[in-house]
Amino acid sequence: MQHNPEIESIIENSVKIARTWQHEYVLTEHLLLSLVRHEPFRRCLTKFGTDVAMLETELCGYLDSCQSIVSQDVDPSPRKTAALERIFQRALTQVLFTGRRSVTTIDLYLALMGETNSHSHYFLLKYGVTKQEFVECWQANYNQGEANRMSERQANEILDEHCVSLTAMAQKDRLEPLIGRAKELEEMIAVLARRFKANVLMVGDPGVGKTCIVEGLAQEVSAGRVPEFLKDHEVWSLEIGSLLAGSKYRGEFEEKFKAVISALEAKKKCILFIDEAHTMQGAGAGSNGALDFANMLKPAITRGSLKVVASTTWEEFYESFEKDRALMRRFYRLAIDEPDRDTTEKILIGLSPRLEQFHNVLIDTEAMTAAVELSGRYIHDKKNPDKSIDLLDAACARERVKDQGQLTVTRDLIMAQVARVTGVPVDRLQNERSAKIVDLELNIKQKLYGQDAAVDSVLERVYINFAGIGNENKPMASFLFLGPTGTGKTELAKLLAANLDMHLLKYDMSEYQERHTVSSLIGAPPGYVGFEDGNIGGGKLISDVTKNPFSVILFDEIEKAHPDVSNILLQMLDEGHITSSNGKRVDVKNCIIIMTSNLGARDAEANNIGFGSFEKTGEDDRAYKEFFKPELRNRIDQVCKFSKLDTLAIKKVVVKFVDELKASLHAKGIHIILSEPVVDMLADRGYDSKMGARPLSRKIDELIRVPLSKKILFERLSNCNIVATMVEDTVHFEITPRSDTVTTVGDDGIIRIANEV
Repeated sequence: MQHNPEIESIIENSVKIARTWQHEYVLTEHLLLSLVRHEPFRRCLTKFGTDVAMLETELCGYLDSCQSIVSQDVDPSPRKTAALERIFQRALTQVLFTGRRSVTTIDLYLALMGETNSHSHYFLLKYGVTKQEFVECWQANYNQGEANRMSERQANEILDEHCVSLTAMAQKDRLEPLIGRAKELEEMIAVLARRFKANVLMVGDPGVGKTCIVEGLAQEVSAGRVPEFLKDHEVWSLEIGSLLAGSKYRGEFEEKFKAVISALEAKKKCILFIDEAHTMQGAGAGSNGALDFANMLKPAITRGSLKVVASTTWEEFYESFEKDRALMRRFYRLAIDEPDRDTTEKILIGLSPRLEQFHNVLIDTEAMTAAVELSGRYIHDKKNPDKSIDLLDAACARERVKDQGQLTVTRDLIMAQVARVTGVPVDRLQNERSAKIVDLELNIKQKLYGQDAAVDSVLERVYINFAGIGNENKPMASFLFLGPTGTGKTELAKLLAANLDMHLLKYDMSEYQERHTVSSLIGAPPGYVGFEDGNIGGGKLISDVTKNPFSVILFDEIEKAHPDVSNILLQMLDEGHITSSNGKRVDVKNCIIIMTSNLGARDAEANNIGFGSFEKTGEDDRAYKEFFKPELRNRIDQVCKFSKLDTLAIKKVVVKFVDELKASLHAKGIHIILSEPVVDMLADRGYDSKMGARPLSRKIDELIRVPLSKKILFERLSNCNIVATMVEDTVHFEITPRSDTVTTVGDDGIIRIANEV
């Protein structure tokens, strides 16, 4: 508990009164007489309408009637009675429950009134001093006067408990410099110059520098670079949490709040800063009808006795402030926008000496430029300058951890940090022709046969983006793959993702044929079941892209989806982001979007679709134009048409499937070779012009895998060479020990067996 000289004086006077009457004990009546003679309490009794002189006379008469049992020659210290001890304990308990640090005069009075069997309680009631009415009179009269007479030391104690002095921090050089916000700071000072309602509400996205502007104001005030009316002012940042802490009962929060306001008004030249101002509404109100923070603040900011600067986000502004018109009319709204690239770079340059000193590193100028450039391109869930500062600070921290003396933060380190944050590979950020890009065409065409024209068309768009000359505000590329089933549309998407080290996000559009199922992609709309669940991740598409921002997004068989899906695609293809049902935005600017479709394949199954110009009047073109709206077709980068497979391509597909079989048999020590006639037979029997290459896999299972599985299980086949040949229109397997011979099949289809070296 803090020392209160006023209470100490009242108790000492009670002891003196007991000594005057030569009483052995200090009675509750001694305490009451001391209170009556205390000037503030006496003045409040007078305002209450009490005949203070008669009350004092009657109290003295009662004390005269009490027998004096201490001789005049002895002056011992009077002892406390049990009743007086209960009063002190009751006052202390009241203070502890309210979260205050010292006992006040009114606490002593309330504790005294709790002693109902005492003469002091009788005298107070006799003269009409009732408990509740007197407390209200005290709060209305004496408390205000006490606040006005509050000493500088008392005001500072209250403010230090619940606020932080930004001007004091500025004097100690503990605030970051303000750069590039001269216009906003000038506008704020102009509002603070008003006589009434000199209050500013800064509204802006998180991270744009609202708090920094107030800190900049504190620095300007501390340095004296402000107009005359703001000189010698102090800027205090309020901590609402400290007001709420320990406020368990009704009236405790109000008491703390009034103490802060009184302290600010007593010091006069003060500016109160309230960060996250939307928390004012409802704070401290509870459920008992008490006033909240916002309503208690309104009188002070209306009469102009207090200047307030507050900050909030746009979402909270629309949610809270716009609904409370009475509160909003007392503030001047100041919009704080995100700074441009040049301003952000200047901010980083201004902060770099402090970062260098803290981390013991050197920051290259190109690193600061890269932090602004790459954060703007790849980090979209934050705003500048906050995201650029975080990026540079994180890169400096990684160098600091190495603990190898003074190191230099370069552009490469910034790129590496962006890769960690976003999941985009470093080689992608460097815009270099890495080995993967150089070998991309070869790697894809080695596994996808007969679709060279479609592959070339896809790679052209990929090269444009990887060269750094694509549109930064759109996805890396967007494609529509048209063609019959089994021609390699889905396979190309998988190969593209695998060779570029990108995640493959595949969505089967047959799952989204109904309107209500479309909501699972971006979350249920407000008022529908599942909306609250979607507030965290939004929907499946939103959640997946958030986790994997560098991905190939595959919408397989897009023609099966509900037409509402096209609305989602419009936003993705044109603006490079998706908006969930709860307003969350996720960027797809680092994604490749692929849609596959079999449109027109049934009507044109007898025709070789091929890869031709868009002026072709085939069935696929007609179906494509009928299904897709013009606004969607206009936003697709490339329409790639997949042709039916020719004979050579079919044989290559057979070899591909056999290679997969060889890989699974290799673990068992089995090596298999298919003769040319077997390959021709599988290609002839397994390929269907209507079904594409997929039946080949089933035919290989029927003629190759099933017989081999039986031999492995029932004949315990292992560590051998197997040659598959055609014998009377059936597949025959010749098995030889692998350790003795090596069997090969030449291009002419002749089987050759030689001794193993």
